Amino acid sequence: MYDYTNVSDEIRAHRDNLADKVRQELMLAGIPAFRRESPEGRGGAHIEVDLGDDAAGGVFVNWETHPDLSQAACESVRNGQLQAPAIRHSGTVALHMRDAIIGILVSAGLQAEVEADDMRPLTVRVWGDGTGERLPRTTWERRI
Repeated sequence: MYDYTNVSDEIRAHRDNLADKVRQELMLAGIPAFRRESPEGRGGAHIEVDLGDDAAGGVFVNWETHPDLSQAACESVRNGQLQAPAIRHSGTVALHMRDAIIGILVSAGLQAEVEADDMRPLTVRVWGDGTGERLPRTTWERRI
């Protein structure tokens, strides 16, 4: 069985602070931004803090379209209509917003990039707060 552990309190505090900075910068740019703990059903930038002490942990931003478009895309998938315009449009919006979010965060001095994990498609990973230092290293990073 896989042994899952959370990060230390120090790293948790850094990730929470970073997520707050991300939200602030996106809101200053006029983008609705919510922490993942916020109620669902709203379009905008959703910020998640993954507290896992592994390669998958960190601060992430996903774009969620308006619930009407999201629901239309989901219904198309459920109905096997994989070429439906709602699916294409939803994906295109998420792709462009991902790139815009990265540009905004980098302009604000944060370290942000496309997440490489294929389990998080169209996701932004935020690495640092722009001070020149990366976040404290997690246990898994110290092993490699």
